[in-house]
Parts: sequence; C-alpha cells; structure tokens
Amino acid sequence: MATIKGVIFDLDGTLIDSLVAYSMAFNKTVKRYNLQPIDIRELTDFLNQFLSLEEVLKKLYPTLNHGDIQEFLVEMKNEFIALSKDYITLKPHAREVLLSLKDQGMKIGIATGRMSKGDGKWRELKNLKIDSFFDTVVTAGETKPKPDPASLIRCVKELGLSMDECVFVGDSRADVIAGRSAGIQIIAVPTGVASRDQLLEEVPDFLIDSLSQLPTYIKSISHG
Repeated sequence: MATIKGVIFDLDGTLIDSLVAYSMAFNKTVKRYNLQPIDIRELTDFLNQFLSLEEVLKKLYPTLNHGDIQEFLVEMKNEFIALSKDYITLKPHAREVLLSLKDQGMKIGIATGRMSKGDGKWRELKNLKIDSFFDTVVTAGETKPKPDPASLIRCVKELGLSMDECVFVGDSRADVIAGRSAGIQIIAVPTGVASRDQLLEEVPDFLIDSLSQLPTYIKSISHG
C-alpha cells in the first residue's frame, strides 16, 4: 500500500459549517419572491440527494420560470456572501487537524461542490484564516459537481500525487460516490448533510465520528 502524502477535503459540512448561512440566504431570497420559506432540515434532505440549487427550486416552486430562477441564484449568492463572515464557522477540531496534517508533511487540497471560481473559491478559507493550509482548491464551477469524480481527479493532479497516495474526506453520500468513482480511499465523517447510516450505505473505506480522529487514521492507513 502506498504511503499517504495528500489529504483532500470536501468543504461544506466537512471542514466548515455553512448550512445556517445557506438556509438563511435561501429563505431571505425566497421571501422576496413571495414564496414559502422552508425548514433547514428539509433543505438538508435536498442537499443530501445531491440536487443542485436550481433543481431544488424547480421541485419546491414549480411556478418559477427560467428567468426568475437565474435571478434567484444571483440574489442568493450575494446574500450568502453577505452572511458568510458572521454565520460560517469552522467544524470542531478542523484547525488542529489541518495543522497536524501539515506537521506530518501532507499536501492538502479541497474538492468542493461550490460553483465559485478564481479568488471567490478561497473566500471562506481566508475569512476563517485557514487558507494557508491548502495547496489547491478545485470547485464544481471549474469541473463538475460531485458525485461526478472530476473535481477529485483534478485535485489529485494539482497536488502532483497519484490516487493511491491520497485520501478523500467528506460528509455526504455524493462525496463517497465520487471518491469511489475516482478510485481514491474515502474517509467519511457524519458532520454534514448525511447521517452515519446513510454514509455507511455508500460503503466508504473508513468512517470516523470526528475530524479529531483523522490524523491517527491516516497514519494507520500509511503503515497498514
């Protein structure tokens, strides 16, 4: 088995908690269109089905036309950015885990379902002062959304490593499916949209209950 030299993380739900900001931005925008707001748990269920925001809107509000949906997407993005500094937080243990992995000499990347590109994809990492830990960030806006493996494949390439030298850490069913398609070892953590049982149904290589367990797991994989 190859020595692990790189760790790739999903972002939302894995390293950062953005669900409150996402839900607030969604419902603030919904109200402008005189539509019924939805509960954060219902929104979580949609996200766990790996539906795009556009698909969620079509399901919930079939009266919205294409033009309305495109305007909604822009307005919600602006709301989300405005809320992000106050309502997006790091997941427990994220900073110390990133520091520990760097101390182990790991290369660290992010493969996220965000559609942002350029400097925008680093926004939350800079706001939370963790941007210096990462060697690369690959988004769905640059490739394809998970469960497609494209963002993972590109991330591994940008780290200058091979699939068997990396592990992927994610919180959703889409993460596990994408990892399996990419041929990378998957460590699932039930800190986001999917429950422990839902993650186990997708058969990740490992499941940990807390990010704090990650550095030890990676050492055991490398020496296993």
